[in-house]
Amino acid sequence: MKYIYPSLILFSIIFAQHNPIQTATAGAYHARSFGNHAIQNNPALLGKFGEKIVFGSLEIDSLIIEFPDSLSTQENDSNIIVIDSLINYYSVQLIANADRKMVKKVKKEYLATFGREIHAVIITEETMYKFRVGDFLSRDSVNLFRDSLIASGYDDAWVVTSNQPLALKDQVTPYFTMTIASFEGDLGNNTLYPEWINNQLFGGLDLRGSSEKENFLSIFNSNGIDINFQGSLNWLNFGMGNLAISMFQPKIYSSLTLPKGIMDVLFNGLQFDQPQDLSDLSLNLLFAAPLSLSYGRQLEIPALEGKVDKFYAGAGINILLGFTDVHIESDNMQIVTTSDSIFINGKNSLISNIDHDNNIYFGNGFSIDFGVAANINPRVNISLAMQNLLGSITWPKTYSNFHEFAISVSSDELEDISDYKSTEMDSLTESFTINDTTYDLGSRNTKYPGKIMLGGSYKISNIFVFDIALTQYLKNDYFSQTDPKISMGLEIASLPKFPIYFGMSTGGLYGFTWGGGFSLNLGGFQWNIGVGENGGFFNNAKGVRFSTEFRLIF
Repeated sequence: MKYIYPSLILFSIIFAQHNPIQTATAGAYHARSFGNHAIQNNPALLGKFGEKIVFGSLEIDSLIIEFPDSLSTQENDSNIIVIDSLINYYSVQLIANADRKMVKKVKKEYLATFGREIHAVIITEETMYKFRVGDFLSRDSVNLFRDSLIASGYDDAWVVTSNQPLALKDQVTPYFTMTIASFEGDLGNNTLYPEWINNQLFGGLDLRGSSEKENFLSIFNSNGIDINFQGSLNWLNFGMGNLAISMFQPKIYSSLTLPKGIMDVLFNGLQFDQPQDLSDLSLNLLFAAPLSLSYGRQLEIPALEGKVDKFYAGAGINILLGFTDVHIESDNMQIVTTSDSIFINGKNSLISNIDHDNNIYFGNGFSIDFGVAANINPRVNISLAMQNLLGSITWPKTYSNFHEFAISVSSDELEDISDYKSTEMDSLTESFTINDTTYDLGSRNTKYPGKIMLGGSYKISNIFVFDIALTQYLKNDYFSQTDPKISMGLEIASLPKFPIYFGMSTGGLYGFTWGGGFSLNLGGFQWNIGVGENGGFFNNAKGVRFSTEFRLIF
């Protein structure tokens, strides 16, 4: 462990994909994101701020009780109470106003006078901020408390009833969120893990014995070694109410396949009359920088009345700026040995946006995000997002370099080659057959990785929240495996300024993954950090993830 982890963590800082809370919950945190995090998640979640859009007229067919006109000036949940459930909790509301600063001022004055002995929070409903005090189970008790507040000068104090206790912390939807800087990393493979590396490479293993060597190579399957790197850097992306913009978020997607024959050649050497096939070598690499604009609103739809508390919808567009696109494939690459010679032949192709003079031709394209989300009730949220639909990048000029070679060296030449002078080496290389051909392919499109995410959350209590998500990558040019991924996460919010996250998942690129992390909330400043592993636990993990983010929230 001590040998491999420092380098893996350093590498993961360079290459990344997930924000810290997603890393900590293994990709389960989709239904409760807010602000600029909607850019990487679901644009519909931006609808939690601002006025709602009403479609048609809503009718309420149930028993109602109307407050008298004298109370209609009070900012309560509604001038109509719908009797549809048993109310268990009572609190006193001191103010409801669209001006958040005014409501926070009232809370500050209340706490200075009465202290924190009775629980008090600010909640957000629609466009109103409401300051409520107490979680009473008795109507008589809350009435006495209300009367004492009125006697102290809070003339507008009135009793609110609910079937849910008050939130553990202020539920104020922030108007402005901004990521100052974020580094996010994800590295994984299908073969290597720390225990094998430490024991085999650094454990003093003697590979001269056939059984030790066979055990050493047993983890390399016939499909070769698949290595995936994904990454991004976020800087100064921000959200303002219903709108979120990301100006600078370069991303890297890459996958590398090394054929199993490479390991056989390195550790078993070349055996006479035993050809080694190295034809499965491939590399896919994309470096791009999306510019994103997302927008969400709350919708009120008659068909959903009585089924969900709140419903949101949103959309976004991503302008894709392509910097580098590389695809390498090998065809029929072999090493053949006989008793008196070695013969190496192969064909490989390189397709990229870089010409033979190293001129780079940048690409451009776009993708679209769609999403819907709903608060089913105070405990249950759901989210459905489609990210980077129709995503592709058009490269104005691309080139294909076709490289074919045939190298034959006799055993006598192998023995003397270390003593060759430059003229003798030139003569030897001239005997090789090497053919390099470059074709101008003109314009070319590559598919940008997109995905569909279905998420949900369940508020178990004021302390515990359970998250779950199903993610499916769409077909693209950078991942050889696109199995669906199921993620489950848990938030522990016993300390509002220091919530802790855990999660695990199965499926996707790496199979089993796990994560953990925390958020540090200091006023308007938030520091998020998440760590995790791919393909197993600790010594048996086949990759690591690390994310950290510095964020402003107002």
